[in-house]
Amino acid sequence: MKLAYQLFHIKGVSADRDNAASVVEATLDLPSLNSPTMSSQVPCPLYFTKHFKPGEVGLWHSTVVALKNFIESDFDALLILEDDIVLHDGFLAKSREYVERAPEGWAYFYQYIHPWQQENNFNPACEIGDEYLCRSYQVWSNACFWVSRKGAEALLEAVAKNPIDEAVDWYILKRGMTREWDVYSLRPQVKAYCHIGGFETTIQNS
Repeated sequence: MKLAYQLFHIKGVSADRDNAASVVEATLDLPSLNSPTMSSQVPCPLYFTKHFKPGEVGLWHSTVVALKNFIESDFDALLILEDDIVLHDGFLAKSREYVERAPEGWAYFYQYIHPWQQENNFNPACEIGDEYLCRSYQVWSNACFWVSRKGAEALLEAVAKNPIDEAVDWYILKRGMTREWDVYSLRPQVKAYCHIGGFETTIQNS
């Protein structure tokens, strides 16, 4: 499987996030897709049915542009990271192992799940008989996830046909919960090898 990564980050907004992004870029031994992170100051061509915070619009715009660039590449799967993610030693080796276990026809695989969601949202119906993976059960956070070409195509087709009424993480994950899309996550007891840093939020305003 030919893999790449995309880090969403705007330099100069937060020193903490600049430092975290630098560590991610130095740590990941993968080619970068190098798709631009779109500021909310850049006009967004997507159609929204509700008001979103500036950073939410920027994330939607960035995600759609990245998925289009991914589809035009020869990569099989893309790791998408937001700039408050902190990677642990051994992250990439385990991440490769996890994504390669995803069932045939998978669309999205979420490696980071907030602990509250692990404790409160998981239920046995999510099990697929795998030691590490299960059906998705969380409803928010795109801090660290993989997308296949199938998943990218599904999202691009959906937003081309219909207006957007949810933030991008909710949009993907709710379709996983309804089984419209094949979205998988780590089981709650499995180590993610990453966590969210306690940085001041900037994504809502930049």
